[in-house]
Amino acid sequence: MVINTYIIIVTHNITNTDDSMPINVRPLEEISGMLRDNRRTLGLSQKRLASMCGLSQSTIARIETDITRLNPSYQTVFEVADALGSMGNRSGGELLSRNAGEIMHRRIIHIMPNNTISDAINTFIDYDFPQLPVLDSARHVVGTVYQKDVLSMATQAPDLVHSRKVGGIMKGALPQIDRSTPVTKIKPMLETVGAVIVAHDGKAVGIITIYDILKNV
Repeated sequence: MVINTYIIIVTHNITNTDDSMPINVRPLEEISGMLRDNRRTLGLSQKRLASMCGLSQSTIARIETDITRLNPSYQTVFEVADALGSMGNRSGGELLSRNAGEIMHRRIIHIMPNNTISDAINTFIDYDFPQLPVLDSARHVVGTVYQKDVLSMATQAPDLVHSRKVGGIMKGALPQIDRSTPVTKIKPMLETVGAVIVAHDGKAVGIITIYDILKNV
């Protein structure tokens, strides 16, 4: 059976652990955004989520951006929701009582200054983040490259994407905090810049994004 305007899906596996919560009926576009936001919250690439679900990356991309036209089966959407739910989430109250070291993602998806614009494009395609931190070989944060800037260059000067370096278009570095910074202080920063770097002895050791906050408060 396929879905047109609405889909019935058990969402409590993703958003809470209360088994008494009822099955919800949600608009298809809301389901699409929910799945996308939870993937980003968990730091999963579309490719990784696709592998977990036994689906293609293009199917995950269409579920997140063109779900109405894709018109997926119940089984497909349940598989994606279950894969995300299996990663587990903490409640908002628990989140806000924690600090940066407890909620950061230790794997930092980044780019280096000497990487080409083409390298950045491929990373954006794989992870669909709005920005990427730029780290040097010693893991010092030296800048930020934004998806919109890469897109602009790819469309206006496509002949340069394989030769021009990220260091030539990167902007200022994302804010840096230490592991002990409470989440209550991080939240206002994320609402402005979207992501912060957790650093120790001047080196990046983790990252926290706006999705880590918005989906848990």
